[in-house]
Amino acid sequence: MEAVVTLVVADHQQLFADGLAVILDTEDDFAVLGVAHDRQGAVDLTATHGPAVLLLDAHLACDDQGATLTAVRAASPTTKVLLLAGDARRETMASVTSWGADGLLAKDQSSRQVGNAIRALTDPRWKPIPAAQPPSPSRNSSVQLVRIYTLSDREREILGLLASGWSNRRIAQEYMLSLHTVRTHVQSILVKLGVHSKLEAVVLAYEHGMATTAGPRAWSRYSA
Repeated sequence: MEAVVTLVVADHQQLFADGLAVILDTEDDFAVLGVAHDRQGAVDLTATHGPAVLLLDAHLACDDQGATLTAVRAASPTTKVLLLAGDARRETMASVTSWGADGLLAKDQSSRQVGNAIRALTDPRWKPIPAAQPPSPSRNSSVQLVRIYTLSDREREILGLLASGWSNRRIAQEYMLSLHTVRTHVQSILVKLGVHSKLEAVVLAYEHGMATTAGPRAWSRYSA
């Protein structure tokens, strides 16, 4: 029987927190143990239940310069902390990882992407869909996987094409997009992954089996 991942959800927006908890609790491999809507509630529930993962509103974590994360770590050292943010700018990622969070996920992601991010955090062996001939990664960081799941469907598709050797201009021509639009997508990819160049982004794609030489259709496998 597959191990169940225990969760606590904490967000200052009650409707968002309650809705996400209901959705995640319907998954066979997840069990939501509690929902909090403020900083102290997040710490108290974490201390009481010791969940495998705390999904914590970045607003609650960031407005006190990491004190909430420090309290959560003290309450349950083994709990993984996945922050949920309205944006996933590089500055935010750098801040939260320095404070001790295990990952950052944008709130506009689908419930499937949130679930995949949780699985990536709790089981380093977990893969969304194995590639036919996966490369041998030099590192397999769960944080990197979480960053990948902050990408939109189109951004993940473009990242795969870049890893397959496509230029910005070719992507624009094939998808009938403006070159400016493609460049905007590429810049968003770099920011969300926390890297500074397309080369670094492509390296991450190869390390996680995301590159494809089969063209755009193969990327439908990774759509959330």
